[in-house]
Amino acid sequence: MQLTLNKDDLQALAEQIAPLITTTQPEPDWAKLEDVRADLFAGKAKSWIRLYIFDAFPEIQIENGNPKAWVVGAHGTGKITKIYLPYARSWMHKHHDEIDWTAREVR
Repeated sequence: MQLTLNKDDLQALAEQIAPLITTTQPEPDWAKLEDVRADLFAGKAKSWIRLYIFDAFPEIQIENGNPKAWVVGAHGTGKITKIYLPYARSWMHKHHDEIDWTAREVR
């Protein structure tokens, strides 16, 4: 048995199937620092981010007890640095002008 579909049938079938197919994955709430450096921190080095963002704004470090903090393991000592993206994106938008994006990395 052969099934033949005309153009209208194929279009109707595509419209029914399209909502079931997703090509994008939802963004996770938590991400590793390395995975968001390019997007969230303009591709700055991890050491630059730690010095000019994590250390300059200790309120964003979860270990310091702020309920709106968004980074855990900020110094990566024994743990992977993780970013809570919902809070991080909002905070970065609000504080963008307070960060010295031209500061040189200290080695």
